[in-house]
Amino acid sequence: MIASWMLYAALVGILMTVAATALDRAAVARRRPTRMIWAAALALSIAWPVDRGIARMTPERVSPVRLMPFAITVQSPAVTSHASALSRAAIDRALLFAWCGLSALLILRLVRGLVTLRRTSTTWTPAEIDGTRVRVSSNVGPALVGLRSMEVVLPEWILSLDQPLRAIVLRHEEEHRSARDPYLLFGATVAVALMPWNLALWLQAKRLRLAIELDCDARVLRAHPSTERYGLLMLTIAQRRSVAPTLFAPMLTEPTTQLERRIIAMRTGTRRLARVTVYGGSVIALGVLAFACSLQSDTSTGPKPARPLRVTDNQNFFEFQVEKVAELAPGNAAPRYPDLLRSANVEGEVLAQFVVDTTGHVDMSSLKVLKTTHDLFTNSVKQSLPDIKFSPALVGGRKVKQLVQMTFPFSLSQGASIGPAVQLNPRNKPAVARGSLAKPETKLPPGVYFEYQVEKAVSPVPGNRGPRYPDILRTANVEGSVLAQFIVDENGMADSTSFTVLRSTHDLFTNAVLGTITSFRFNPAELGGRRVKQLVQMPFQFSLSK
Repeated sequence: MIASWMLYAALVGILMTVAATALDRAAVARRRPTRMIWAAALALSIAWPVDRGIARMTPERVSPVRLMPFAITVQSPAVTSHASALSRAAIDRALLFAWCGLSALLILRLVRGLVTLRRTSTTWTPAEIDGTRVRVSSNVGPALVGLRSMEVVLPEWILSLDQPLRAIVLRHEEEHRSARDPYLLFGATVAVALMPWNLALWLQAKRLRLAIELDCDARVLRAHPSTERYGLLMLTIAQRRSVAPTLFAPMLTEPTTQLERRIIAMRTGTRRLARVTVYGGSVIALGVLAFACSLQSDTSTGPKPARPLRVTDNQNFFEFQVEKVAELAPGNAAPRYPDLLRSANVEGEVLAQFVVDTTGHVDMSSLKVLKTTHDLFTNSVKQSLPDIKFSPALVGGRKVKQLVQMTFPFSLSQGASIGPAVQLNPRNKPAVARGSLAKPETKLPPGVYFEYQVEKAVSPVPGNRGPRYPDILRTANVEGSVLAQFIVDENGMADSTSFTVLRSTHDLFTNAVLGTITSFRFNPAELGGRRVKQLVQMPFQFSLSK
């Protein structure tokens, strides 16, 4: 996850650099300042990926999805092997360790520079030169030093220059102070320290420093319009250049390559292709920004990290949340087959939901019968549950309560038995309920027909919206299905009074279907050229799948 996000952040940084370069060319063609372009590129290169990462960690608003036929689907977590997950986790840990180490080194370097500056500044002598308060040093400057004070520091040899040249030097540093340029340089240094692995930030910080000097040069030349004198002064200072006191001190001199660019930029000639450069640079920058907007890291659409489980005494866990699931202890007796139903050759099944406590017993107060074919079967299960023993679930080596769904089949050939627990793990999907025709022996109200009795059967009208997936079950990654039976009248509407649940894996799924069924629209059944009522059985699937 960290590796993919870092790759995404690096790509965003590259795109921001390309966009800033295009805008820089357009601004230079129109003789406009460029330092804020690079400052914005630095800020966006950090804020953009961080914002996407934060957005990924916040709950997403789920919009209703129209699906056919009435199946509600959400994106499931990607399934990866255990070895692959361990490998990715190891890579993420290594990258995070390297990231923290590099950031710590750069921050330490920055702090060391501040300490060195404070110690060195004690040797500087306060003075007033040509009406401006400065600090005179033996070998530092000319530069603007500090964030709060922003003092002008001049080397001693500057005092030997003519007054017009000293005026240019002082004006240069005053322009830096008026523009608060040390703050921009300090921010760029911090940005690089926060993401030292992002090479685009290093380039942007370098271009920001150059843009700051170019903008300052343009302002100085407006006050002292002597390009030759200003250029010769820069070369003179470069020959006697000293070490900069800090990483974020604007200086009159720069490395040789940047000094050459600054002198070339002072030429006053006009460019024939200035208009083309402005339009072309703007179009390229907009195109790059639009492409950056379309980018997404694979983690921004992937599953969000689960919060660590906090084990409390009263907390109930689903099967997929525990390390060891609750299991039936050997030797449990099956429920008693009701004599009346056995003699009537009636078979059936009960699907029960209950909590297995930390002692391995069923909490009868939590019992819910999700599906049953007869009340006598239900009563038999209720009577046997207190005597059924489980091995309790474990989380972190501690016994916890677990929510369990379990089937109890009653078969004439095998008798009553305890079936396997219904899997609540999202990786094992429950079987989807299939609709079937109601049995012909079912007694129908007058005027209601079975599907096989009509000439044209009921069919759903396109555009019906499926039931809303219950939030609590979606969060718990619980899937299920509901098999509902109801009558569709002559107007193509479901008769809610005839609504019957033939099968349901959870009451919340049942309520979701019941709350939506009245809004469904159908093409009514037809018999002999007229519309009639028809009994319908319809499955509703709630699945977490791709």
